[in-house]
Amino acid sequence: MAKGFYISKNMGLAGLLMGAAAVVIIIALAAVYDKEKTKNQNIPVDGVTVLTTASPDTISTISTPKDPWEHYRLPDSLSPVSYNITLWPRLVVNASTGLYIFTGQSAVVFQCEKDTDLIVIHCNKLNLTLLDGHHARLTGLDGATAPNVKTSWLQVKTEYLVIQLNGKLAAGKSYRLSTDFQGELADDLKGFYRSEYTEDGVKKVVATSQMQATFARKAFPCFDEPAMKAVFHITLIHQRGTVALSNGRDVETVNTTIDGTEVTMTRFEPTKRMSTYLLAFIVSDFAHITGSIENDNVLVRIWARRKAIAEGHGHYALNVTGPMLKFFERYYNASYPLSKSDQIALPDFNAGAMENWGLITYRETALLYDPAISSVGNKERVLTVVAHELAHMWFGNLVTLRWWNDLWLNEGFASYVEYLGADYAEPTWNIKEQIILNDVHKVFAVDALASSHPLSRKEEEVNQPDEISEMFNTISYSKAISYSKVLYVLEHLLQQGSPCSRPSPTARFSMFQNISYSK
Repeated sequence: MAKGFYISKNMGLAGLLMGAAAVVIIIALAAVYDKEKTKNQNIPVDGVTVLTTASPDTISTISTPKDPWEHYRLPDSLSPVSYNITLWPRLVVNASTGLYIFTGQSAVVFQCEKDTDLIVIHCNKLNLTLLDGHHARLTGLDGATAPNVKTSWLQVKTEYLVIQLNGKLAAGKSYRLSTDFQGELADDLKGFYRSEYTEDGVKKVVATSQMQATFARKAFPCFDEPAMKAVFHITLIHQRGTVALSNGRDVETVNTTIDGTEVTMTRFEPTKRMSTYLLAFIVSDFAHITGSIENDNVLVRIWARRKAIAEGHGHYALNVTGPMLKFFERYYNASYPLSKSDQIALPDFNAGAMENWGLITYRETALLYDPAISSVGNKERVLTVVAHELAHMWFGNLVTLRWWNDLWLNEGFASYVEYLGADYAEPTWNIKEQIILNDVHKVFAVDALASSHPLSRKEEEVNQPDEISEMFNTISYSKAISYSKVLYVLEHLLQQGSPCSRPSPTARFSMFQNISYSK
């Protein structure tokens, strides 16, 4: 018998029926798909209209216009000139709320760049007191007439105070916007916050601040973008027996009584024109040691817990600060621009340090050095972190990034020249040779990950606060320092035959100003 495979008549008939049913189902599904496709050709989804094209694989999107307060970037119609800010942090729990709080008043003078009937200013987690029935009061200056406020509200998602006016602000005119507010002095390490520590069995509270990158708006209403520079007039009201610090030197300290509470009021000299993220306010009972920059009338102080200062933990930082400031003055060919340089070690601090102009804040481990128990590695960390922050006093503070997508340039250059400043202060350490070990090798592993990103991004890719925070990573610091090192070496190689034409550090400083920085 011939070999083969056979099926019965009944099985063959069943197969034909199943095949026919499958064809019918496919035809029905195709008809349903075509109907739904036609019905859904123009469907708005989350404010975006999706339009199908001839190719089913191609979809184009057209964004519908959004109101200015729905954007994470400020409109370009207003620019700040100066702020007058008074803050009163309470270092004891408020009896009615059970919270630590602060109260404040702010008056920002701004210039109108384009005619507009809208004021959009950053404000986050502040309870605003109603003034004349609205969240703020507007006043015209130098003969300008301020339109009445039509309505005002807080736009929580984008962290704005929005003020709609009955008329338009006039381009070229100046106005003042005043607010009264209350906020929580929380322990979240952001904005104006609370730090706690115990010394000799006694709990103590410090009111301190961290504004970078988007937290100044949590301390007072402001135009909280780095390019929106202004002059700041700061006054701090604080508990008797405590000391208040800010970016400038204190120019007036008086004891007074407010609502039956005995307080001290400290007023500071106006700041240089600067960004909001460089502001700092601190109230504590800390002690300090004092030095100065050679041949300059610049006050240098190290602040810390009283016990740490008494035990000499701030002396090393003080001893290297003066020489490194002089080195950077020569390197940048520009004098230190402020009248003082305060550096303070905080018990609770999120970053390693922060380059607030004139009042640099540190973790205790990044500023304090105990020669009795600390290692040489601890000493090196203090040296390099202090050098990094002092380098920022010129590059980052005097000239400042326009937007956070160029953070790599700010941090990469400072991370490179920190080694130059540290090498000047400790010439026998050969610390410049450690760039490869400390930064280049480290970033190789990080840069190989799928989560890595280019050094610089487009501005529109870095808008929301979370997106800005993500820029503060190893790529922006260690990869950028490698890039800065390559540029420096390449410059020397290319110009060996013409030493007279080799750009000075000042020329490089000016070059970076023109790339992406604002004065």
